[in-house]
Amino acid sequence: MRILGVPLDRGSLYRPGAAQAPDALRKLSAIFAPVSEHAELFNELTVRDDGNVALVEGDMGANVDSVADEIFKTAPGTLPIVLGGDHTTVSPTLIAQQKRLNGKLSVLYIDAHPDLNDVSRHTRWSNGCALRRGLELGEIEPPKVTLLGCRDYDWDEIQFIRRTGITLITAATAHGWTGTQLADEIGSRIGSDALHISLDIDSLDPAYAPGTGVPSAGGLTSRELLDFLRQLRGVRLAGLDVDEVAPPLDTGHITSLAALKFIFEFLGMVKIGAS
Repeated sequence: MRILGVPLDRGSLYRPGAAQAPDALRKLSAIFAPVSEHAELFNELTVRDDGNVALVEGDMGANVDSVADEIFKTAPGTLPIVLGGDHTTVSPTLIAQQKRLNGKLSVLYIDAHPDLNDVSRHTRWSNGCALRRGLELGEIEPPKVTLLGCRDYDWDEIQFIRRTGITLITAATAHGWTGTQLADEIGSRIGSDALHISLDIDSLDPAYAPGTGVPSAGGLTSRELLDFLRQLRGVRLAGLDVDEVAPPLDTGHITSLAALKFIFEFLGMVKIGAS
């Protein structure tokens, strides 16, 4: 595993603060042991932290190529874990992952918002455009994307989803799912692809993740999120990015700890052979 931080929140035009997340998550990670919640040991897994990528002035548009190039340097057979930053972090991540996997990439996008606007808040590089830019610049086919936990939309995004064949699993639908429904949904389409997971922490209800830029009521619970991850243990994993944790907006590290729990369970998934 290779850890990289992208401390940029210039796409968060409502409540910034996510740029502080990579360093805050590293510091708090010391309280976690290398044991999954299912009592599986994974301390034989090699994890290397390569620090934060260098950034220049401007939004992600000014940084997208250099960040993608840095992620692309991840060695074959090694999975990147990219710590945002706002969710524009996903754009260079998907560009790099699509290239690393020679186009054999599918995406699970866990977010309260689909981030599929062409322009949002008068810019093409707000976090509301993050997935749209990643698909365009990474040349990823929209039907390879599954959205999970969405509940806030612009109408243009709904039209884009319907027109392009993206799979939308709303938070309301996900609340009613049990068993292996997510795995069945993704497994029916993924084929020989590897699955990249992009987690915006605002996919969780604000009760579980208050420290984020655009909190939205009615989200997933922490338990649901971890159970959905566990369902994917038979899927070949490509990597993970975790975004929109905003430490200045957090209370008692609740949001950071929720993000770290997901990251550590992801590490456990890799250890048990899902990669």
